[in-house]
Amino acid sequence: MGIRQLAKLIVDHAPRAYKEQDIRALFGRVIAIDASMCIYQFLVAVRTADAANLTNESGEITSHLSGVFYRTIKLLELGIKPIYVFDGKAPDLKANELAKRRSRRVSKQMSSQKGDPGERKMSRPQPRLARRAISSSMRSTLDG
Repeated sequence: MGIRQLAKLIVDHAPRAYKEQDIRALFGRVIAIDASMCIYQFLVAVRTADAANLTNESGEITSHLSGVFYRTIKLLELGIKPIYVFDGKAPDLKANELAKRRSRRVSKQMSSQKGDPGERKMSRPQPRLARRAISSSMRSTLDG
């Protein structure tokens, strides 16, 4: 969700606060990673050749697990220690924004249902799917 064009905003108003650097410069550091965003990113990006999500034998989506696993390995190989942070429930201050997004999503779904039923579109995973995948990941991690 985040703040749209945050990097540009920081560069414009506090140029010394923003610095791009090669990832190798983080050797020996511990970094925090937004776990929800990372998992969602892999749910969207990691797919098979026919654009389907990766799944296990039971048909459960595992794209996010594969992506997080390989990213973690890559960071460890670079000498970077990742810590995945789960941020929990959205603050009350964000309730209005979430309601607007929900309304836009419902409107978009209703308008897409009016379209040609034979038309096949590639779609992003729905937030409900991402939440289910994140919950599943956390249960797997906690169960050991």
